[in-house]
Amino acid sequence: MHRRQLIASALLLPWIEVRAADAPRWYFIFLETGRPTPDDKAAVQKMQQGHLDNFVRLHAEGRLFAAGPLRDPARIKRGIVVAKAASRDELQHYFDPDEYVREGYMTVNAATAQANKALTTLAVNPGGIDEARIALIGRDDKATPALQQQRRAYLQQLVDSGRVGAWYSLDTGPVAEVLFAKTTDSEAVQAALAAYPGVADKTVSLAVWGQWLGKGVLN
Repeated sequence: MHRRQLIASALLLPWIEVRAADAPRWYFIFLETGRPTPDDKAAVQKMQQGHLDNFVRLHAEGRLFAAGPLRDPARIKRGIVVAKAASRDELQHYFDPDEYVREGYMTVNAATAQANKALTTLAVNPGGIDEARIALIGRDDKATPALQQQRRAYLQQLVDSGRVGAWYSLDTGPVAEVLFAKTTDSEAVQAALAAYPGVADKTVSLAVWGQWLGKGVLN
């Protein structure tokens, strides 16, 4: 390679690395309970409408791909959002118009994620909503590479068989895997995951809760 080509390549490489770093990544978000909402029902209703309107805006901009409330018995996790952003700061700014988040009534607990099988789309005010099930599998930092591979193969089998309709792996945090099943039968989902390595001996935690999504989001 000529000297001029080498110089050009050297100048181009850092630019390529910066562009790669800025490429949008998947984020899986739990919206969690913050401080108590006001007693003013009209104000809360207005916040709720603004909350949904912001989701519609983000989806129209191609930044948000799925969202919906869930039923956490502890009422800590209130809903999920799946979005793409170039950075965590950019992601946080997505919620600037959302008074729930801006005023601390909800907090954004986000992790970069891998969409092994993504939810189909977002449907806010779609004229219908489906109840499904979300399964949260806890992280096991002591798992060997072989065990990790075995666990991924197990979940892939559930996806391939149609028993799981969507699956995300979270890069950080206490939740390692998030799965969605198009059913209202929690026991069936728990049974499907009973043989997941680590569930029986409680090496990893498993929670199965009600999840609501727009029609067509989970096939």
